[in-house]
Amino acid sequence: MLKDLSISVLKVGRLRAGHLACAAFLILITSCIKEELPIPPHNAGNVITQTIELTQDYHNQIFFSLSKDSVISTNSKYDWDIAFDARENGSNIYLNQARFMFVQKTNEINISALNDTIDFYRNRAWDASNNSDSLAIGNVLNAKNCFWIDRGYDINGDPIPMMRAKFEQVDNQTYKITYGEQNQINPTTAFIKKDSTYNRVYFSFTANKIVRVEPPKNTWDIQFTQYVHTFKDPYIPYLVTGAIINPSQTLAAVDSTLDFNKIDIKLAHSFHLTSTPDVIGYNWKTFENNVYTVNLQYNYVINDQNNFYFKMRFTAFYNDKGSKGYPKFEFQRL
Repeated sequence: MLKDLSISVLKVGRLRAGHLACAAFLILITSCIKEELPIPPHNAGNVITQTIELTQDYHNQIFFSLSKDSVISTNSKYDWDIAFDARENGSNIYLNQARFMFVQKTNEINISALNDTIDFYRNRAWDASNNSDSLAIGNVLNAKNCFWIDRGYDINGDPIPMMRAKFEQVDNQTYKITYGEQNQINPTTAFIKKDSTYNRVYFSFTANKIVRVEPPKNTWDIQFTQYVHTFKDPYIPYLVTGAIINPSQTLAAVDSTLDFNKIDIKLAHSFHLTSTPDVIGYNWKTFENNVYTVNLQYNYVINDQNNFYFKMRFTAFYNDKGSKGYPKFEFQRL
């Protein structure tokens, strides 16, 4: 009997010890689990106001970063003529639209034999939009033809001498350009190396060299500049002043129905954003009776280089002295 009792006591002791061990283990585990913390509400940034100084004759081209609230770089639209696609597989040539440039593609493949511009204005072309499928020169991967280039007007309003040019792509990293003025006996040859830090490499016929225009592609969101808009009826190019988004990683959408103050991060995520370069464009303002009026109903949602969302709208086109060419806008990080 005593033997059975001692065995029972032993079993109870073991069972109780097991329960105590389990309890200690559970205490240890639960002490390691962090308490659930409430997620703080999303705090939007302050509404910021900026003015861009294009000047009255729209002399400047300005690159702006939303997240930095800063002008990254400024250049004169007279600093350059053409730009070369710097993407790894890019082969496009872009005109300086701010100078209202035109080209004529000829049937001539020998640039030295190119002398006649008689049909230029009847056959001229332009960068009809800011998309790569509507460029006057465009893809030069297997190009052979020569071009006449109307370089527009200089800073004094005088016509810049016509240029003849031939573009070739030597390899995936190098372009070759042969060019000269109409009466230049010996054309000039230059080789243009791509630089993937930038969207494009810019070239000046006047300086006969590459010039720095656009800042590194991951540093800016919006370029304020003149550019060519093509109206469809009638089909005609027109020089406008507006905003172009960075073709590398910046996205945007336009809205004209919502109250600017009510656009929040939730609404921003519901927009269909696009990489179309002129999605912001020029028509946030109208020109009537020789006066520019800004439409405050045009809102823009922008996803910037750092994947932040912003809302933006223009509020003026004149500075405090009444001079045009000074677009004023407000924006807020959502």
